[in-house]
Amino acid sequence: MISAILLAAGKSERMGKFKQLLPIDGKTFVEACVDNLLASRAGEVIVVTGYNRAAVRATLLHKPVRIVDNPDYETGMASSVIRGVQCVASQSSGVLIALADQPLIGPHVLNQVMSEYEDKSPLILIPTYKGKKGHPIILNPSINHEIFAMDPQIGLRQVIEAHARSIMFVEVTSDSVLIDFDYPEDLNLLP
Repeated sequence: MISAILLAAGKSERMGKFKQLLPIDGKTFVEACVDNLLASRAGEVIVVTGYNRAAVRATLLHKPVRIVDNPDYETGMASSVIRGVQCVASQSSGVLIALADQPLIGPHVLNQVMSEYEDKSPLILIPTYKGKKGHPIILNPSINHEIFAMDPQIGLRQVIEAHARSIMFVEVTSDSVLIDFDYPEDLNLLP
């Protein structure tokens, strides 16, 4: 079983608006991300909240996800990754780290990367599009101890760089793995 962790704790300062609740196709970004994960082969979906947690929780009230709060969200994304990984089911064979500012990554792409991970069980899987690295990545639980010990200022990059030779890259057919919404002008990329 692959566990999906959706990181939705940040303040969205570069966007100038709380992007988790921005609209896309009649939903919010966080709802679109959750729906994509729920429609995929992920065995469980964990949403890590922090800033504006009550609003995110209310948005996801009727979704079959586990919502966990990260009280340390202001220290950066690494603390949310750690918080999410701490909550993963013990029988999980992989941990998919998804970002709440990537609502365009659909179930087909998610299933493709999860299938490749399940077939090969690498330490780290990173999707690519035309050779460019994207998200979501999948991590093998055998490196959880390194995730828990990572420098919060460096974050997952520290773990990924430590295992650069063990990374499996999977070329996907959609540029959605490269598209995230950080700045107001990025919203022009919405369909």
